[in-house]
Amino acid sequence: MDRKIFILFSIVVVFVLLIFYNLYSITTIDKTIVESSLPKINKIIGKQTALEVTQTASHPTGPFVSPIDRAGERVTKKTFGQFITPQNSPVQPEKFRGYHTGTDFEIFPEELNADVSVKAVCDGKIALKKTATGYGGVLVESCELDSQPVIVIYGHLKLASIKKSTGDTLAQGEEIGILGKAYSAETSGERKHLHLGIHKGAGVNILGYVQSKAGLSGWLDPVMNMSL
Repeated sequence: MDRKIFILFSIVVVFVLLIFYNLYSITTIDKTIVESSLPKINKIIGKQTALEVTQTASHPTGPFVSPIDRAGERVTKKTFGQFITPQNSPVQPEKFRGYHTGTDFEIFPEELNADVSVKAVCDGKIALKKTATGYGGVLVESCELDSQPVIVIYGHLKLASIKKSTGDTLAQGEEIGILGKAYSAETSGERKHLHLGIHKGAGVNILGYVQSKAGLSGWLDPVMNMSL
């Protein structure tokens, strides 16, 4: 009888030891899996952080305000610094060639025959208001960006809609006028859209294109200097 009890006791002890051993093994394996996964997890987190930074960069928050409602949705054709030729242009037919000095903000289909308001991107003074080849109606505003003088070009405007004159001040966000009619003298025969350029310095320069990449050094990317 005692022998049977001893055998039974031994079996129970062995069984309990096996249970503890298995529990320890599982814990060790789980720890190993977690530790081996940490670099991958950190890499994923790093990628996510980089993605968030990229997403933030794609929606700039510069000191200037948008010149037109839903501006971020309108940059679909010509961007700053893009090399344009009659062959590769997203706008056809194309008569210009060179590096685009500004950003084009397109209209939505329902705005073709509607008034589209254009607003001042900064506080400043009107330096020029006239009709110019390639633009139709154009207004130039002298402003400051990071305490440095710049001029802002608003191209393809309906000149008659601009109530203020050269020398008058503009407040940031103030309505300047409206876009000119498509393919008319108001846009110099171009489609209805806003060309916005920012040139460094106080001198008036309304070139829409430069013929060398180095020529872009005197210009700033409008999108990267405004809140969209």
